[in-house]
Amino acid sequence: MTLALWTSDPEAAYAQWQRTEAAGADRRAFAEQSIVQHCAMFARFNRFLIAHGQALTTFGSDHINGFFEELARDCAPGTTTRLRYLKLIDRLVRHLVAMELRLANPAAQMLASETWPEDEPTPIYLSLADDRRLQSACVLRPETDFKSLRNTAIVATFLGAGITAAECRYLRLSDLDIYGIRPDVLVQKRGPRIARRVPLEPFALDVLREYYDARATLPCQSEWLFLATAAGKPMKDDTLGKCVRIAMLSVNMTAADMSPRLLRNTYARRHLQAGKTDEEVANLLGLSSHRTSARLRQTLEPSVVPLGF
Repeated sequence: MTLALWTSDPEAAYAQWQRTEAAGADRRAFAEQSIVQHCAMFARFNRFLIAHGQALTTFGSDHINGFFEELARDCAPGTTTRLRYLKLIDRLVRHLVAMELRLANPAAQMLASETWPEDEPTPIYLSLADDRRLQSACVLRPETDFKSLRNTAIVATFLGAGITAAECRYLRLSDLDIYGIRPDVLVQKRGPRIARRVPLEPFALDVLREYYDARATLPCQSEWLFLATAAGKPMKDDTLGKCVRIAMLSVNMTAADMSPRLLRNTYARRHLQAGKTDEEVANLLGLSSHRTSARLRQTLEPSVVPLGF
């Protein structure tokens, strides 16, 4: 890479650096999902610099603070977004200093005074026993109408693929491969996440096949897999949450947060219990960071032997 690229096209230079030279704290190359997210974060910071008449070679700590003030308007209190950006900027500037494009790193002292929050809430999840109980609700029932079948299929998708409510809402009929050798669901690219195929758990297959066949015969022209109305409108978050609550209550189960997020964390924890690595689970969830996986792993009993699928 030429030094001129950092001044002529910083975003192209950053992307090239991420894929060829940059590495994490463990000196391992970044995964593709991490690179995509890093590039999106850098692009936002670079746009801020341009808007304020600065370049990668000229900005100082006052500009970093100004960026964080702007960032705070879009971030919920208590998140680690600021620290993640600061670590990214520090890593970038250290590289620029090494290339002699800068003399000093204004992020270094700022980072030294930052710490990861120690009071992050414990992630919500179902125990392995309750996970199995809820799986038992994801079954075909005789004389089920289309709406009930749809609701059960939605819960089976959350619990059997670990996707988010937003991802479920915008699944298309063609994204569900239920008759393949290894049935899966294609989650399209949204924001910094890359597209991914998520294998479906065996317990979810029967009800999803039944729903897929019923959905495919509808005269509606909409492409959405899960429909809110006969006219083809996609589902809303509150309706998706209601599906989860109904399924849990059907097996006499309650929780503080009966939401799709509960089932997503339960899915991730199940795979950690089965012996998958933090990185493998993060990839299944479409996350560039392993933090969610690591936090869920802390909830596992260390003496439990991993289960097979």
